[in-house]
Amino acid sequence: MAVREQPSDLDRPTHVKVVFDLPAEDDDWPPVSREGLWAVPLDRPDHVRLANVPWFVRNAAEGDVFRVERDEEGVLRPVERVESSGNCTIRMIVWAQGPFGGDLGRVIDHFAPFGFEGEQLGQFGMVGFTVPPVANLAEAKRALDAGRADGSWAYEEGCVSEEWLAAGL
Repeated sequence: MAVREQPSDLDRPTHVKVVFDLPAEDDDWPPVSREGLWAVPLDRPDHVRLANVPWFVRNAAEGDVFRVERDEEGVLRPVERVESSGNCTIRMIVWAQGPFGGDLGRVIDHFAPFGFEGEQLGQFGMVGFTVPPVANLAEAKRALDAGRADGSWAYEEGCVSEEWLAAGL
């Protein structure tokens, strides 16, 4: 199974957290007001590379480089994305009553042949995928749409590339 566990702070001494504020889109979504993402500090002291799937942040993907600064409390905050990784972020909520029975691991396994790497957020029944530029995008989009149509999941494109947008047209 291609599931990646989220390590604890002790497991990631070379990583830092970057905290993104999240604007409310609906009354109850996103379910949090901010999201902390793991990042690897780069040679420039104010640049980091994101190291995990963004669950709620829009227009960011694992591998993207951000310029950051510390706020008055010492928390790292993003200022701007300075380099795209070419990866896409796809997020889904897996329905318990659907054909996959809410099994997040099975959904991750289902998309592994397309080149997707997934993480689970069981608290919300979510799967987050990093989709590298070399993934089979057209076939993956068909599988995403088929699962949405048969009641397996709902999904959103958190961050997509021009290649993603052009795939399957």
